[in-house]
Amino acid sequence: MRKIIFSIVAVLMSQAIAHAQDFQYSEKSDFANGSDKGELSIKIAEPVLRRGERYSIEYGFHVTNSSYAVYNWQFIALKPLPGQLAIYDSNKKYVGDLIAFSGGSQVGVSDDDWTFLYGGARVGTALGFRAGSVPNTKYDWTGNLLPTGEYYIQLILYKAFLSPNPYRVVGDKIDFYKTFDRRELCRSNIIKVQFVNPTDAR
Repeated sequence: MRKIIFSIVAVLMSQAIAHAQDFQYSEKSDFANGSDKGELSIKIAEPVLRRGERYSIEYGFHVTNSSYAVYNWQFIALKPLPGQLAIYDSNKKYVGDLIAFSGGSQVGVSDDDWTFLYGGARVGTALGFRAGSVPNTKYDWTGNLLPTGEYYIQLILYKAFLSPNPYRVVGDKIDFYKTFDRRELCRSNIIKVQFVNPTDAR
C-alpha cells in the first residue's frame, strides 16, 4: 500500500512540474544521442479549425540511425506522456500543451510500454485535441476558449521518450517516476492553424 501511495504522489508531483513548464518557440530540431538519431514530424488535414470542435494531428517518428527502444510512442493518455503538443499564439508566445493530463485515473507503466525500433523504422499515431481548449490554463473549458486568430502547433518529445526500460535493467531497478525526464529531446515541424468561430466557417 505504501508503495502504491508513493507512486501516486510521485506521478502527481511530476505532472505539476510538467504543467508549469514553458517551452519557448523554436524551429524543428532532430536529435542525436550518441549513435541514436531520430526525427519527428506532424501534419493536419485542415488548418482552419472551428473553436470547440475536436480535431487530430498525425505525428510520425523516424529512426534515422541505429536501433533503440522508445517509451509510449502511442501516446496512451492513461500513462505519463512522452511529449507535448505545444501551442503558441500569433506572436509565438507559448500558451500551453493541447494534450496535457488534467485529471482522472491513470494506470501504472509496464514492460509493454517500451517498443524496440530498428534503424529506418517509422511509428506514429493521431493526437486528438479540442480547438481552442488548452488543459491546465485559463482556456481549459468550452466557456473560455482561445480567441479566434492564428496559432502555431508543434510536437515536442521529452528525453523520457528514450528512457531506459526499468523492467529490462540488470541489477538495481530504475524508478521510472523519479527519473522521468521532461527536458526537450526534439521538435517537429511547426503547423500554422487558424481558429474560427463555428458560424464563420460554414
